[in-house]
Amino acid sequence: MGMSTRHGKVKLSILLKHQVEFGEHVAILGSTKELGSWKKSVPMNWKENGWVCELELRGDKSIEYEFVIVKKDKMKWEGADNRVLKLPKGGGSFGIVCLWNATGETVDLFPLDSEKNEVEFDDMNENESTDIDSASVLEVQTSPFVGQWQGRSVSFMQSNEHRNQETE
Repeated sequence: MGMSTRHGKVKLSILLKHQVEFGEHVAILGSTKELGSWKKSVPMNWKENGWVCELELRGDKSIEYEFVIVKKDKMKWEGADNRVLKLPKGGGSFGIVCLWNATGETVDLFPLDSEKNEVEFDDMNENESTDIDSASVLEVQTSPFVGQWQGRSVSFMQSNEHRNQETE
């Protein structure tokens, strides 16, 4: 039998479909050194379809992890048990799709195209192995205004004076 590439290393691409408030971001913590050994959070990056990060982990073991929302120096943990994921023995590139606070969900590893080395989560169905009715899950979408205000000052209308002009 031939040896697998990268000596059983698993490249894991994680997608969390969740919106956070302005000024917050998402991180992941877990039971392995790559996940901060429960002491240091690993920041995730915002993409159009959710929060993502890529890790390289040793295969053939179970890992525990949780997502946290970070705002300044405060962390808000998911409200339930740790998530557990069994990594395959032979190595390879895989992706998972998670929902915030759905810690009891069964998480399936989706094989990724290792040649592209690119995460393509759009083809993954996060509800494939769960009992959640697909009609009840909201689609996460980016507001068209995000690029206009992100990182800039925001001003709000304090009155509705134009309404009086419309009714006259």
